[in-house]
Amino acid sequence: MALGLKKMPYRMIWVAEDDEETPMQLVGKKITPIIEFPGEPAFPESTDIINRVDGDARFGPPLLKPKTERPELDAWLKGLSTPMRNLGRPRYIRSAVLPEFRSSSARQRFVTTHPLPDPVTGETLSKPDWAALPQERRDEVYDHYWADSGHQKRLLNDALARMPAGLIASDRHLSGHGLSWDDIVFFSRLRGITLIKDVKLPPALDAYLSTMSEMTDVPLLTQMAM
Repeated sequence: MALGLKKMPYRMIWVAEDDEETPMQLVGKKITPIIEFPGEPAFPESTDIINRVDGDARFGPPLLKPKTERPELDAWLKGLSTPMRNLGRPRYIRSAVLPEFRSSSARQRFVTTHPLPDPVTGETLSKPDWAALPQERRDEVYDHYWADSGHQKRLLNDALARMPAGLIASDRHLSGHGLSWDDIVFFSRLRGITLIKDVKLPPALDAYLSTMSEMTDVPLLTQMAM
């Protein structure tokens, strides 16, 4: 997002979900994203990357204002989180065009490291406990939520409809003080909703996502929605 906002040219290399070797060679651990400036060592962590891009005078003046405390925003996002997760994760591994999930081993790695709630109890296991389940059981849970898409979409649409009036200040910035870290966090979290077909986005949210996608040069997932 920061590179797009600054109109900086860059080359993107996708790292497959199951590729541990590449990030280990670059930064010593399994992590993405990673950035490498010419003549400098590579380094990871989204926050550090954005701070560098936005704060380095060679790339122009800073654009991002500080993050604000917005409890009404946090509460609304919390209401979206469960149906978004239950709908999104089964779709990531079924998309034929998301490059990090093109191989079966990459898709299986994602399932192994991203728990979903038990369909009966609603309990979400810790990552170690989830990973310890048999692969067949993890696949069953993912298949359940794929088959349960209709119900999960109704839950998501109900939560979206409860978006407070005025929550989004402008289609060019989330909060009233202008483009800020609020936008980095919010757009990153809500972009994935565009992978879910037949979701009823409130007009203000729809306009915001479309405009922010253009501003940051980060495409939405609408064309591959399922």
